[in-house]
Amino acid sequence: MVETRRAAASVDQLPGEEHDELRGDVVEFSRRIVGVLAGHPSSAGPDAGSKPGDVDDERARRAAYLRRVRAGRAAQALLAEVTARCAAEDAADAVWLGASLADLGESTGSSRQAARKRWPELGRIHRVRRWVSGHADDLVTVFRMVLDQAPGYTAPEGSAEALDRAVRALHAALAETLRSRDSGSVLDPATGRPVRWRRLADAVDRDLRTLVALAGGGTPQAATALAAARGVLAHHDAVARDAQG
Repeated sequence: MVETRRAAASVDQLPGEEHDELRGDVVEFSRRIVGVLAGHPSSAGPDAGSKPGDVDDERARRAAYLRRVRAGRAAQALLAEVTARCAAEDAADAVWLGASLADLGESTGSSRQAARKRWPELGRIHRVRRWVSGHADDLVTVFRMVLDQAPGYTAPEGSAEALDRAVRALHAALAETLRSRDSGSVLDPATGRPVRWRRLADAVDRDLRTLVALAGGGTPQAATALAAARGVLAHHDAVARDAQG
C-alpha cells in the first residue's frame, strides 16, 4: 500500500497580505535579536583594520556591521534551537491529546518513522497516555484504596515524616485528578496546555510509587491496598518498557 503524505504547512500558503504582515513581524523580531547579540562582547570579531579609501567614520561603522553579521549567525542558531524545542513540546502535547506518530508524520509531510526518529520519546508518551486514559477510573479506585488505608501503614525507622508527605502528595494528586475530570477540558486553564493525562501519569509514576516504596502493611487491609498499588505500578512499567523497546 502506498503511503499518502500531506504537504507540510508553509507560510507561502498564506494569503499575500497575511504573509507580508507575518514576514514583517519576523524581520522586526530578528533585527531586535541581532541588535542585542551585536552589543554583546561575544560578537566581537577580529578587527579588519583600515581599508583604502576609508572616510570619516567608515571603519567604525564597518566594524559595527561585521558584528551584526556575526550576531546574525548566532541569532539564526538560536531561533533554530528555540523553534525546534517549541515543536518538540507541541508534538508531545499533541500526543498527550491522543495523536499518533502517524498523525505527527502526516502533519509534517513526512512519515511515522520520521516522526519517531525526530521525537523518540513520543512513543512512550503515546503508550502511557493510552494506558492511563483507558484505566482512569481504576486508577482513581486504587488511589482511594491506598489513601483509605494510610493509618495502617508502617514506615522504616526515620521515614515516618517522608511517608506522611507521600500520603499528602497522593491525596493532592487524587484531588487534582478529580478536579480535572470534572472541569470539562483536558487543558490547564493557566497555560492552555494539556495536563489531564500527564498529571494522572505523574500521580502513578511519582506519587503512588513514592508512597509504596516507603509504606509497609501494618494491617491486612493496608497490605492488600499496597499489593493493588504494586500491581498498578507493574502494569505502568510494562507499558513504559514496551514503548522504549
